[in-house]
Amino acid sequence: MRRKVIYLLLALILPVSVFIFLRSFGKNKFSIPVYYELGIEDKEPGCAYAYSVPYRVSDSIMLQMGRTNNNTVTLLVVDTSSIVKVGLNRMLGEFDPSDFQLLFPSTDSGALDHWYACFFFLHKPWSAVLIDSENRIRGYYSPNTREEVDRMIVEMKILLEKY
Repeated sequence: MRRKVIYLLLALILPVSVFIFLRSFGKNKFSIPVYYELGIEDKEPGCAYAYSVPYRVSDSIMLQMGRTNNNTVTLLVVDTSSIVKVGLNRMLGEFDPSDFQLLFPSTDSGALDHWYACFFFLHKPWSAVLIDSENRIRGYYSPNTREEVDRMIVEMKILLEKY
């Protein structure tokens, strides 16, 4: 009987102690990809621009899209449907508004479609692009499904180091 008690205590104490050790001394670091680090491979027809390597969206383009702070993470969303707004509202509940900038460029101009394709490389089914503070593209999303909004939230938390 005494042997069973010792085994039971070891079975309980060992996992708890490993958990506490890892929680105290371990650091979880996750990363999300940086798109176009090696340059732009497949240019869109009609996009005859000289792209830098590694690719970064220029400050002037970001300014024209409405970014007011160059040192912040930006989420550019081109779809303003009600289902996308529901997903974005859920995402906004996870973050402090000062953590990042959410941009909804006006869709009045046909030139914006050209900009989306040539500078953000945004194509269907994606309707949102995540850009870090160094103007690197970090993710493409279709925030009209719960799974995509969840992925966007997780990747933004990683980028903002809020996990």
